[in-house]
Amino acid sequence: MNKNPKTMRIQTTPSPTGFILLVTMIVLVVLTTLAAGLSVHLSLAKRRQEYRIEYQRSRYGMDSALKYILTTLSDRKFTPLTSRLEQPDFSDLFWMNGAEYAEFIAAWAETATDEQIEGVLKEGTSMTAPTPLSEAETVSWLASLFGGGSDANETSMDAYDTGEQLYLVELDPNDVVVPGPYGAPWPYAAEPIHLEMGPCKVTITIEDENAKMPLSWLVTNSKDANKRADNALKTFCEWMSWNPEQLRELESDIRDGIDKIYKKKMFKLNPSPVLLKTTTTRTVPTSVSNSATRRAAVQRAIISRTRSASSRTIQQTTTKQRPAIAHTTDFAKLFHSSLLNREILARPLPDTGDRIESPLKYLSLWGAQRVNINTAPRNVLEAAFSLAIDAFDLPEFTQKVIEIRKEKPLASLDELAKIGGLDTETTNNLKNYLTTSSTFFQIHVTSQSGNARSSAVATVVKEGKKVQQLVILYEQ
Repeated sequence: MNKNPKTMRIQTTPSPTGFILLVTMIVLVVLTTLAAGLSVHLSLAKRRQEYRIEYQRSRYGMDSALKYILTTLSDRKFTPLTSRLEQPDFSDLFWMNGAEYAEFIAAWAETATDEQIEGVLKEGTSMTAPTPLSEAETVSWLASLFGGGSDANETSMDAYDTGEQLYLVELDPNDVVVPGPYGAPWPYAAEPIHLEMGPCKVTITIEDENAKMPLSWLVTNSKDANKRADNALKTFCEWMSWNPEQLRELESDIRDGIDKIYKKKMFKLNPSPVLLKTTTTRTVPTSVSNSATRRAAVQRAIISRTRSASSRTIQQTTTKQRPAIAHTTDFAKLFHSSLLNREILARPLPDTGDRIESPLKYLSLWGAQRVNINTAPRNVLEAAFSLAIDAFDLPEFTQKVIEIRKEKPLASLDELAKIGGLDTETTNNLKNYLTTSSTFFQIHVTSQSGNARSSAVATVVKEGKKVQQLVILYEQ
């Protein structure tokens, strides 16, 4: 007899231990996340606080250095060197790419003495010690003299004969600092000044603004002068090593910005002081009794709304003289406003390497009017001369000036007439745009404290010991 087995059902209840464990893990994860977030938040807050402290230190260092240089500037002398015949000339470095620059340094080094070469090397660098040439190296060097060729990007090699053995001297062109007219690299008017003010490392540079092409030429109140300035701008742009499309964009952007600035203010050649008249109107009460005086405070509100019969109106005109130099300040503000697109001006020229050449480096945006023919490079010189000299004669005339100033700076603009046979009218026209001594300088102060950096730019006019401060621009 078959018996059906009984079906047994077992009912289980969930264990509270697993649930508690799951909840505990979730709570731990949440707490860990909150702790990590809080830690990150506190770390960021600490860093922000440290940065604020470092930034305040950098600002203090910058302000102190700016006050220092402005105070001592009157005692500084910026005198061009009397002769640069034995040094590589700075006039054409702006357009040279890496290979052309290496060839330029190599060609100069072939005729330079060891002392002359050592004089232009960067601090901490020196020429490679002379080593005797092997037979194969001697053959290679002789082949290069007869057109065997060598890569201009490679280190320059100079060989000399002692009578018994040929020796090789290596010169890296990247170690050479080509001095400008003041001895420091162009456009510096002095070697950069390095200071330590507490935790701040400060660098002060002084640039010769008269060595750059003034954009203020393009916004004069003379149509004829503006037309000549357009030719100068075109000459300047042609020297930039960009392709034709980039040059058109450069010229177009400059003209667009100049047109906007022209509507705001026109520049006068050789500006004079301006008399400003200001008229003020005020109402004064007539004589009142003592009792009325006591009630004046109570009745002031009513008197301000209505014209009292016992008052009279007085108009007073005051005259102030605005100095001619103030026009420069106006243009400095306009050229550094959003009216002019400086981004394209700062675009670097191709293949110029560590020299970082750009149009902005050669343009004055501070309201300068004259170019110093002793300190300006070739592109600025030709642009300035094009204001009065025919384009056909520009290259030859500019080259003559560059050769003469290497030996001795030109002392007077009248010497230009002797150099190129200029007539009196042409010479007088050039005198509106040229000078033989710089008076307009830009001071750039940079202060670094930790990761914080502050900088400011100030422009001054310095004539002898007299210094006039024009504009101070604080950079972010």
